[in-house]
Amino acid sequence: MKFNYLKKLMVIALLACAYLPLSGDDQALQIAERFITTFYSWDRSALQEQMTENDDHQAVIYYQGWAEGGNYAVKIRRPCLLENDAISCSITVTDNFGQAMGYIATDTFRLLISNGQISEVTFTADDPPIFEELQQWIMTERPEVLTGPCLDMFAGGNTPQACAKTVSELAEEFMTTRESER
Repeated sequence: MKFNYLKKLMVIALLACAYLPLSGDDQALQIAERFITTFYSWDRSALQEQMTENDDHQAVIYYQGWAEGGNYAVKIRRPCLLENDAISCSITVTDNFGQAMGYIATDTFRLLISNGQISEVTFTADDPPIFEELQQWIMTERPEVLTGPCLDMFAGGNTPQACAKTVSELAEEFMTTRESER
């Protein structure tokens, strides 16, 4: 009988903890997790609603279109982490570029959250040197891409999906050319 009483008391205590208000850090982590979910769902409007208007905003929207056009698929989604004054979210993805050139990359988003909204976002990727080689090859061998679908790439351009699709196709051509030169 005493055991049942303790068991009930533990259940009541656990339920009470579930209804405690979230701390500011917990709320910020939830906002960051929602951002990642929205980013990889390709819902541009929902993503825009989560961010304040600033220069980062346009770069993030472009990158979302680029990721969609490159067929990014989440392979490993790690929980977002609070690091000093920002939140860091690292997501390992597969994409058309990596498939063509034989690598898997991790995107890391760093978010600042103010008043329940994302006020700043920066992002980095750990693409290997071969991706830089591809970019150099495009500049010398296919410069028309940079004045066509990739005009103002990551700098206010309007066709991120078309740019990513074109670069994906060129990655295959680049690898074929690279192999034939060996």
